[in-house]
Amino acid sequence: MTARSQISSGALNLRVEESSPGLFCWIVTQLSAQEQAGEVCIDASDHPYPSHEAAMRVGTACLKAYKAAAEGLLSMLPSRPTAPF
Repeated sequence: MTARSQISSGALNLRVEESSPGLFCWIVTQLSAQEQAGEVCIDASDHPYPSHEAAMRVGTACLKAYKAAAEGLLSMLPSRPTAPF
């Protein structure tokens, strides 16, 4: 749903939010280089998941893909990590 933003050096964060009762979305954020801007959304789920655990699992896979790409292990990020839920 959210377009990917440019990733700068710094820690990435993963959080899961309940978008509506019983539906959960993951969000990967990073602190902005500008203090007043707060966090910047790097990527987010394009659809809700039926449990917190399912959203966390897929969000974690996305976070690992970003880490691997930053370390030069992947030439390109997958368009969307997939995981069974």
